[in-house]
Amino acid sequence: MVSRSSSKPTPAAAGKRLTARTADRHDLYQRSVQAPETDAAFYARWFKKYAGRELRVLREDFCGTALLACHHVKRHPDNRAIGVDLDGPTLVWGREHNVRPLLDAEQQQRLTLLQKNVLDVQSPKADAILALNFSYSVFKTRAQLAAYVRNCHRSLRPGGVLFVDAWGGPDVLRQQTDRTRQRGFTYLWEQRRYDPISHEITCAIHFEFADGTRLRDAFVYDWRLWTLAELRELFVEAGFVDVHVLWEGTNHKTGGGNGVFRRKERGDMDEAWISIVVGRKRD
Repeated sequence: MVSRSSSKPTPAAAGKRLTARTADRHDLYQRSVQAPETDAAFYARWFKKYAGRELRVLREDFCGTALLACHHVKRHPDNRAIGVDLDGPTLVWGREHNVRPLLDAEQQQRLTLLQKNVLDVQSPKADAILALNFSYSVFKTRAQLAAYVRNCHRSLRPGGVLFVDAWGGPDVLRQQTDRTRQRGFTYLWEQRRYDPISHEITCAIHFEFADGTRLRDAFVYDWRLWTLAELRELFVEAGFVDVHVLWEGTNHKTGGGNGVFRRKERGDMDEAWISIVVGRKRD
């Protein structure tokens, strides 16, 4: 999982020397992986381009701490967000550390957090649904993922858009651990196991600190690695139109992604890549 965060430490974490005992795994995740202000602006911009209207109602599936949903609400007084996640304690953490510090009372009224299965939620209808950080990969069979994509289609307003990110490339299939320095700690992304028959993949996030302590298996992911071809087919079968891929360009100095996404019909033979699959519901 690419480390690309521009998030600041939460107030609770600010000023503390981080150790495995004092650190908060959700705070570390947000600081390592998420860039909510950038992402909120990105998806609003692309939605307007494809749908021809402003993105007002956003649904963040597998929302976790709902950080992106909060930033969408902050962007405009007419914006509303729905966050959906099964994990109650994570939603409670998000309310305490993200919703209350980031949003005033009026803004909080425009945010709805639902502790529900994403397969069971169809209202309120959304302009856009986002399933990011490969979270939909918890669905390991085609039937399960197809049911999810169909439910997203039913949950969108006419002209609404579904965005899901995807990853791949030869580098993703290797057993390895990538390390990224953050302020006060090191973020580790471990690719632990990959099965080429089932496409099941196990990954984990760890954190290391200056005092030598380590927060191991802070997050562990038991996923299926889905291909772009499979995702596009499922979008079309569910009724989405203008299904396409936004492909991230390459930073030629580092060899990694450059954060610039463009619509492409043919991908590049990159060692590792991140893309976004996009589909629109008919008006």
